[in-house]
Amino acid sequence: MKNFSEDIDVNCRYCEHAEPLEDGENMLCSLNGVVLSSGYCRRFVYDALKRVPPRRTDAPGLEYVDLDK
Repeated sequence: MKNFSEDIDVNCRYCEHAEPLEDGENMLCSLNGVVLSSGYCRRFVYDALKRVPPRRTDAPGLEYVDLDK
């Protein structure tokens, strides 16, 4: 299920109500208890600070040129 934009997945991993557990698969939800990180419910509230953006890649074909020469 998608929400907000095509890049943001609606799942407990990004929910304001859930905190990750040590095993990495489960989340502790303040509303529903222990849930899977890939699960979701109707009370989902997106927390942008939990999202890890993809790494930026360097632009191909660019190289340093010294203009002072």
